[in-house]
Amino acid sequence: MPSTNPIVNTITGYVEQHSEELLSKSLLTGDSQKRFNLMTDVKGDAALNIMDTDIVFQDGSDCGWSASGNTEFTQRVLHGKAIKVNMNFCDKKLLKTVHQHAVKIAAGTETMPFEEKWTSQIVDGVKEGIEKMIYQGAKGQDNEFEGLISILADASAATTNVNAVTGTSAYAFLKSVSLAISDKIKEPVILCSKVLYREFMQDLVAANLYHYNPENGENEYLLPGTDIKVIGVVGLNGAEDYEYAIAGSLKNLYYGCDLENDEEKFDLWYSKDNREFRLDIEFIGGVQVAFPAELVVGKRARA
Repeated sequence: MPSTNPIVNTITGYVEQHSEELLSKSLLTGDSQKRFNLMTDVKGDAALNIMDTDIVFQDGSDCGWSASGNTEFTQRVLHGKAIKVNMNFCDKKLLKTVHQHAVKIAAGTETMPFEEKWTSQIVDGVKEGIEKMIYQGAKGQDNEFEGLISILADASAATTNVNAVTGTSAYAFLKSVSLAISDKIKEPVILCSKVLYREFMQDLVAANLYHYNPENGENEYLLPGTDIKVIGVVGLNGAEDYEYAIAGSLKNLYYGCDLENDEEKFDLWYSKDNREFRLDIEFIGGVQVAFPAELVVGKRARA
């Protein structure tokens, strides 16, 4: 049986005026969604069509023709998952409370007095949930899409794996991950939890390797002596068993959603049949990696 929620915060008509904006904020403005490659019009399984070409240089001093080099076409599948958020609100639960002045009993006057503030909280909650799912989503679950940790575990034979024991400093751990990144990767980054990122920054301060540069950006810092940016993301906070560091090019990572059809929506309305307010958010989400072999997966055991 659905729960009855007595918490009501709205301004009349806000969702109707801004539903597309709220949906976009929910799906696209998290730490990782705005950094990854965006695939739209995803309604389920969507193929990443990959073309990879190897160039072979040959001796050009003689005439003749000797073809060499290969172009390989492959696919990886982004598994888009349909997910929803359904909530109900009985405003009468607020009667005889400090908020009873906000309740309008007369038929036809049903409004939610703090809609804008409440929907902002909903957007933040959906963003946080998707951000965590991007990394920690479990395979085969009905209410979440598979995240990068699970995807890369399946591709562990292809990825470069770096393991560190409990007690290894954040700086030493991230440095070992950086040394495993292929030199052919352009604009490499290391994604880690914000907890690990803060520990890394304190290691730099203690070693006198820290000098604030505003060009680094919020929760971003160049690993000293390298061109590799360390980025702290909320989605890797609290991962089970290990502190993870995922390194490579952001161009290798894809986030998929629909955003082009009615499969995704953000609605809030008063149900006369049920005499309550109802919220419905429906969206499709998923992540995938184009080239697992170009990623480094670092794992530091938790204490």
